[in-house]
Amino acid sequence: MINLLNRKEKYEGFSLVEMLVTIVIMGVVMMTASSTLTTLIKISTVSSNKTRVRSESEFVLELVRRTVRNSNPSDVYVYSTVDLRKYDPNQNTVVDNVAFDPTIKTRYATSLIENEVGNEIHFRPYGYESWICIAYFSSTEDDTVGYILKTSAQDLLDKQETCFDETASRYVIPLNSEVVNVKSFEIAYTMLKDSNYLIRFDIEAEPTQWYLAAGAPVKKIVHRQAVVSTEGIVW
Repeated sequence: MINLLNRKEKYEGFSLVEMLVTIVIMGVVMMTASSTLTTLIKISTVSSNKTRVRSESEFVLELVRRTVRNSNPSDVYVYSTVDLRKYDPNQNTVVDNVAFDPTIKTRYATSLIENEVGNEIHFRPYGYESWICIAYFSSTEDDTVGYILKTSAQDLLDKQETCFDETASRYVIPLNSEVVNVKSFEIAYTMLKDSNYLIRFDIEAEPTQWYLAAGAPVKKIVHRQAVVSTEGIVW
């Protein structure tokens, strides 16, 4: 018979030092993998946001290309009103800046001349009674946040200031979403020899969500430009 009491078993395992070293190595690997994954997610999000900014900027420019082109030059007016009004995103209305309220109608009395830069354009396409108004205003909540807005109205002759008037109860459409901040929207025109207008539109926009640190190699601002000529017929 085998004497079980005298039988000796030999067991092998890891020492405490070996286990601690393994845990440290695994922790470093996991931290590195987590940091890499987080960076990839941030870059992917930034790329998606910049693509959104480009898409919305192109949408605005394509809108003005299609509509302004078919307008009579005599029915195109450009104004500089960026300091007169602001946009309330909660109420979806354009409100007057109280400090400039007395000068609003005066500012709309005359369209800007050639090469003067404005932020608002009113025009009436051929065959339509309604006017289309597109403008850029900053938010009532934050001056650094801007929106490009569109609305339409009838009978604006001699009362262009009423197009975005909050008392007119017109429906205002923001052309950029909450995730896109429009830094500036500039409009200027040049008179051509055939009395048509060559109108320039410049948009600077950026994502509202930006996860990269300052000094990152990816530029935050997106700049887009369009040049549109009216196609009025001169007899």
